[in-house]
Amino acid sequence: METPVANRRKRILKKLRSRFRLIILNEKTFKEQLSYSLTPMNVIIMFGGLLLLFGTLIYLLVAFTPLKAYVIPDFTDYSYREDARLARLKVDSLMEVARINEQYVQNLRSVITGEELKNQADTGTKQFSEVDLNYAITDVDEAVRQQISAGNRYDLDMGESEEDSKKGFLLFRPVNGTISNRFNPKEKHFGIDLIGPADEPVRAVLDGTVVLAYFTSDDGNVIQIQHPNNMVSVYKHNSALLKKQGDRVKAGESIAFIGNSGEQSDGPHLHFELWLNGIPVDPLGYIRE
Repeated sequence: METPVANRRKRILKKLRSRFRLIILNEKTFKEQLSYSLTPMNVIIMFGGLLLLFGTLIYLLVAFTPLKAYVIPDFTDYSYREDARLARLKVDSLMEVARINEQYVQNLRSVITGEELKNQADTGTKQFSEVDLNYAITDVDEAVRQQISAGNRYDLDMGESEEDSKKGFLLFRPVNGTISNRFNPKEKHFGIDLIGPADEPVRAVLDGTVVLAYFTSDDGNVIQIQHPNNMVSVYKHNSALLKKQGDRVKAGESIAFIGNSGEQSDGPHLHFELWLNGIPVDPLGYIRE
């Protein structure tokens, strides 16, 4: 015996399979033009297929034509997305440049005020900041200095006079040259000018860290080195720089070449400045003429 549910299904299937005839007549003559034999199931399948076909065509039309920019809300073109990605990369790069420039200004402020540098590039200063420069010159030291000087490896400052020994600093001479202009702070000349052959190496006067290495229209290629005991040395008008910001250098190491760069230079020479605790001092008080 069949259940009511089975009977209901049979009735539905019977209705879907019942055949109907679709006749198209001429309105004036009532002549039969077209005639189709259809079932409800055929109509459902036909309309379903047409719906699927039109849906696929609409999808392809929207997905692969510029129509998607008008149909899809907040749609962004792929080229715009790529531009946005590149813009984000540039912003990240600019933020890094801004951070470096901020550190540069902070280092410059520390150099001017005589403070110790606290940036990561200068974390190693404690390795040589504890070196005692106030030592007496023994006979062995004197002999070694004379031997190095004779070999023309470095232009060592011997510091033989009593006045030099009281200062407690033994500095390398940055270049071998004639002094053409001396220290004169009243005329805002905070260093000395040493005339030498073009492209002769310029050497660091003491161990330290390069805090500035840049170019200006007035001073040309400039390099500044932070030394222990709040001392800063400045080298201007170089033809080229061998070191960059953050590099550590040793006393007597080549850092640049003598040049004629900058509008304030009238010939190959080195303008050398020495700052102690943020105050310019006469370099001749710490190196020999």
